[in-house]
Amino acid sequence: MPVKLRKLVVVLHVISAVSWLGLTIGNLVLTITGVTTDNPATQHATYRVMSILGDTLFIPISVTAFVTGTLLGLFTSWGLFQHRWVAVKFWLTLIAVVLTPLSLLPGLHDAAATVSHTPPDQLADVDASGAISAACVSLTMYTTSVVLSIFKPWGRTSLGKRTRDRTLARNPVAT
Repeated sequence: MPVKLRKLVVVLHVISAVSWLGLTIGNLVLTITGVTTDNPATQHATYRVMSILGDTLFIPISVTAFVTGTLLGLFTSWGLFQHRWVAVKFWLTLIAVVLTPLSLLPGLHDAAATVSHTPPDQLADVDASGAISAACVSLTMYTTSVVLSIFKPWGRTSLGKRTRDRTLARNPVAT
């Protein structure tokens, strides 16, 4: 991958990953606010905002993080499955991308629908346990990905070792 293109992909990857992490933290804060408030207007607004953010941002940002991360894995020396930390990040991100439309967004829509059918002066009976769980699991996954990106633990995969050995056999000077 040419240097300028790689830098652009890295920038897009970092921006989307940080945005996804920020959205998740914001979603957790909004969920906790919706659960703990005794003000119906605040509760209703909280769940509506979560649904709006979910519909407009979660899928594009998660897909951007996944695609740019995959491109960096495929077209840089790290390799997509050459190093264990890259492979773990790939699988964590793929799981999160799949669960966003299948689990997170339907829960946000259900909460928004519940507050929409509740009179404005009453607290809605919203089951937010799924949203809190999803936010905590997502936050753990994204934090793990950040830690993996910084510390790069565990070394090469079997595939990575074989690829390195083939490269060294062809070019003994390479390290």
